[in-house]
Amino acid sequence: MRESERRALRNIAIAAAFLYLLAVALGFIPFGWPLLQQAQGPVPSQGTQPGEEYIEGVVTANVAAFDSLDIATSRTVGTNVNVYWYAFRGGSWVLLGSGDDADINVEKQDHNIIYAVVSVPSGQNYYVDYQKIQAMNSRVQAVEYKDIDGDNVEEYVFKLNIADIPYASGTGKYTLPTFNVYLLTYDSSFSWPSGGKPSDISGIGTTKVTKYIEWYISLSAEKKALAISKVVLVVNTSDVSKVTLKKLNIPGIGYLDGSSFSQDVLQSQIKWTYEVSKTLYGADYIKLPVNALNKFEFTTTLELDLDTGDTLSFTLYIYYFDAQESLQSVSDTVNISA
Repeated sequence: MRESERRALRNIAIAAAFLYLLAVALGFIPFGWPLLQQAQGPVPSQGTQPGEEYIEGVVTANVAAFDSLDIATSRTVGTNVNVYWYAFRGGSWVLLGSGDDADINVEKQDHNIIYAVVSVPSGQNYYVDYQKIQAMNSRVQAVEYKDIDGDNVEEYVFKLNIADIPYASGTGKYTLPTFNVYLLTYDSSFSWPSGGKPSDISGIGTTKVTKYIEWYISLSAEKKALAISKVVLVVNTSDVSKVTLKKLNIPGIGYLDGSSFSQDVLQSQIKWTYEVSKTLYGADYIKLPVNALNKFEFTTTLELDLDTGDTLSFTLYIYYFDAQESLQSVSDTVNISA
């Protein structure tokens, strides 16, 4: 290239730079705009990140259901458990479909998020094992327990990320990898076993002493479960100087100090309450797998300071939910005398 040509190109470049700076100064274009456009390439659609696309089209949603304590045993979707597919659009829940092999229409505004709502139909003796469902499905980002369809019944709502699910050009549909549902069988035959009811304790004396009541329960069979709602201990005195609850074991939670219980001193009794959950979500699920010890201890530690002739009656109440979330209870009483 001749020197004159090089000078001409240099002058053109200087002139272009001058015009660019002048345009920036006058506000016609933002500073650095050409450089940013070159670095970023095409501007992604609104609401996405570079390299991310929101799915739009038909998605085939697949479901399989299993016994949580025996995954070789399947459960029937639509009979033992219901699954509904939802989107959340414009502040409202939109029903997309239900069950297995359901073709649902997903829109870009869903931002690659759909929701699987799981519930147990009336008459079915199962709990939804929501913790295992979340652990065993990698696309589940969160789970909530709430009423989204306005029927005053709370259900499990699983938030699923469907980004990068496979697309079949032959069918023109996306395919959601199988959403696996796990159910625990509610122990509808549960009752407090006679062996778990300790004998009365007598002759403890009139000096301060620590005593243990070794309550326990058993489930009626393997591969069953019980959802504990709360545990209540009641004694037939209002004199707090005579008795202190030191510890109480709740299976699945552990030994709790008496301070973990709310204490109510009533006219003729003291009541200690530990509430696990008001709903199935957050309940303490006692489970009996195959070949496991069928003994769930509620051992209670008491500090007693009785007078001559005192007999205190301690009643332990165990409240639990059935499969329809109705509260049930069992109880046993042990007398301790000086």
